Amino acid sequence: RFRRHALLLCYPPPRAPMAAECLAAFCGDTVVHVGEWLGDTGSAAFEAALAEGWELTRRLPLPCWGDTAEDLTIWRRRGGGVPRGGGAAADHPVLRCDSCGKAGSLQPATVRDKPGLLRRCRYCRLACYCSAACARRGDAEHKKCHAVRMIGAPPPADFGGPEYHTCCV
Repeated sequence: RFRRHALLLCYPPPRAPMAAECLAAFCGDTVVHVGEWLGDTGSAAFEAALAEGWELTRRLPLPCWGDTAEDLTIWRRRGGGVPRGGGAAADHPVLRCDSCGKAGSLQPATVRDKPGLLRRCRYCRLACYCSAACARRGDAEHKKCHAVRMIGAPPPADFGGPEYHTCCV
């Protein structure tokens, strides 16, 4: 009866079950999410449920405060409700290295400053890289990101330093 309806989740509460519970109860085919990945909206369980049963069809950047990285994403239920499979180490459906495209994992980092698969710029919170070489290759785009967000600091030069934090392992 509600297959053609969409579920809009706009800034679901962080680390709370609300978004995952809404997704589990929803019987439609389209989900629209406004928020930040591995950040201030939703929960790890919500992100895992999206990755398992939904396909990302569109991602749109949004104007953000200087210390956030929200976007609008549109998801379609996987055909026939068949889950993707993949378990705890599945690829993150959104977070990827901006240079080579390597996906982060759904497993969030437990220690924010230890080396991991994907590290995010602390200033713009948009630029994500998997290595120092990728960070160097992405420097021109990263500078544009800082300019658009009106961040006075240049993109960090030391990929292993405190200006980048591990966002997922």
